[in-house]
Amino acid sequence: MERPYTDFVGKVWEKFPQLAQLHSLENITLPNLNLDQFVNAGYHNFTAERKPLYHLSKLIENYAQKNYKPLLATFEKIARFKFVDRRYSTIINQIPKIWIVGDFEKTQFHLSSKIDVLNCKNTNLVNVWSVITQGPHGPFGLIAEEFEDGKFRGFFTSDPNVCRYALNEMGKTLDAKLDI
Repeated sequence: MERPYTDFVGKVWEKFPQLAQLHSLENITLPNLNLDQFVNAGYHNFTAERKPLYHLSKLIENYAQKNYKPLLATFEKIARFKFVDRRYSTIINQIPKIWIVGDFEKTQFHLSSKIDVLNCKNTNLVNVWSVITQGPHGPFGLIAEEFEDGKFRGFFTSDPNVCRYALNEMGKTLDAKLDI
């Protein structure tokens, strides 16, 4: 099978060859499902613009809030985080921890001590959009990469082994412990 992803997302995808068998790469638009439908599907490759990814991200964030679970979110640039800054300042009161990863240069953040901001400048994470939280069987979430301005490709997975691997690789890259 051709390699559909590059950089960080490609590294995660290639570590789990069974992912290529779980979902066809021919019909890869991100469907407008609820979170239970995504989780029940187990895995879904996609290409998407920001709006559907934002919808899926909010579903995962809402799950973290409802179930008091930690959350990891990656942003390509500071402007993307500023879009949800207020929302995350509210969410942190309802979950134990948030890790925010992005290409933030030297910007100072004045956030709750329960929010860790990690800079991914000059790493393979600068184009990654991911939102991962803890589910009943382990971590789950979306992992995507921007391959063209405003266009992303990646996958949603409820396989905790895939998400643990992604979190572990992110942690190594950022020299941080991401214990979701």
